[in-house]
Amino acid sequence: MKLFGLYPEIWTMSKTVFRNYHITSIKALLKEIGRERYECALKDNGLFDNKPISMDGFFVEYETDTHDVNLYYTYPSRVVCFIMPVLGFWNVPIDHWVRERK
Repeated sequence: MKLFGLYPEIWTMSKTVFRNYHITSIKALLKEIGRERYECALKDNGLFDNKPISMDGFFVEYETDTHDVNLYYTYPSRVVCFIMPVLGFWNVPIDHWVRERK
């Protein structure tokens, strides 16, 4: 439906998310997840052949609209890939969250 010559899809608002890039917290979370569960998540998402290279690309994201907490990785080519949900783990970071627009 056109409204004043513009498409309403253009007017969609960006959503606010909270991200955590703290490497020490993410290392503790990955240690809790474990190698087997981590590699299964990579296989499920088709990332097993292109495993994450360094710790610098990992981040945890909290989505305010769905209340999901997920682990992501940003490759050096700036491609962001979902790895796995991490909501039920004890080592989900508490501090160092940054508010960003997605």
